Amino acid sequence: MRHLIVPSVDTQHWFEIVKSNGWAQEGYGILTTDDGLKAIPLNGSAPADNHSVWQNTAHRIILRSKEIAKHWTDLIDQKLLLEIKEFLPRSHELIGDILVVKLEDEIFAHREIIADAMLEKLPNVRLVCADKGVTGKFRVRDLLPIKSRQGDSATLTKVKEHGQVILIDPTKSYFSARLSTERQGSYTAAKQLFNRLGRAITVCDPYAGVGPAMAGLLTKTGLVDKALIGDLNPSAVELLQQNIANFLSKNTQPAEVEILCQDGRKWRERAEFNHKVDLLLVNLPHQMLTHISDLLPLMRRHSPSLIRGWAIVEKTEMQNINDQLTKLFADNGAINHNLTCSEVKGFSSSKSFVRVESWQEFQ
Repeated sequence: MRHLIVPSVDTQHWFEIVKSNGWAQEGYGILTTDDGLKAIPLNGSAPADNHSVWQNTAHRIILRSKEIAKHWTDLIDQKLLLEIKEFLPRSHELIGDILVVKLEDEIFAHREIIADAMLEKLPNVRLVCADKGVTGKFRVRDLLPIKSRQGDSATLTKVKEHGQVILIDPTKSYFSARLSTERQGSYTAAKQLFNRLGRAITVCDPYAGVGPAMAGLLTKTGLVDKALIGDLNPSAVELLQQNIANFLSKNTQPAEVEILCQDGRKWRERAEFNHKVDLLLVNLPHQMLTHISDLLPLMRRHSPSLIRGWAIVEKTEMQNINDQLTKLFADNGAINHNLTCSEVKGFSSSKSFVRVESWQEFQ
């Protein structure tokens, strides 16, 4: 196989030229030659050795294994791979066509090489971003675009969930594809509540983000008659409005929906919202336990109702939290009360991400 032979310091420059023109031989990584130079594999469409585009850069025929790379790490130069292997990301998150990876400081300088390998091996990925954590009052992701296909570094993407397309921009509103199972659980629980009541239900989601939890609920004909949805983040609400309109358009009996850009704790101040909600979703993990008391006035009275919330708690405090919430609900008139606090996943060595599910009747 023909290879372009370049000094190590010029590898990224030449690889960009080869890659952007479609001259790279897919499935083969960059080699380090015995004399310390880099060998970039070329495919049959690459110009001849003496073409001016190469600027007199040397070419060499090097025999290569016919085995196609099985993993994106196989596309990284083997010498470099040995140096950085222990620091490579062990997992990543795919949000639509955006691949989000955490990069250790030790390999950050090699981020473009890593992203190139990921893009080559993962054809459904359009953009690779480094995850620098969450930032700001709305705890949105701080993403650094590293590499993209055809120069498209837009962070607006689409996710398909519950058979519906959801507009997502992880830099504007927090979204986790890994919580899809929890959203499916809310849909299943909503149907159980619907069956118990024998009528369409009213749903409230004060911390909706861009509205992924509504994808199943608002597209199921006859399940929801009214929905009160919102978020404090204006950027999230812009996408929320688009998503909700799309969900409602798929329903032959669309629910009556009100969307607010306001702190959910203030909703109790509007009399028309009180005692109307059958299903309340409280997806505010860092503050759920302090917000819940201000949301209870929204719940319908003298009728079975359901609250599903998510919180980050100390692992040693789960039973205490269960007891505290049971007392809080009882003080607010809950009877026939059944509350469970279940770990969804670990958050840190001492904390857990938990789901609180509470069935009750408020008097």
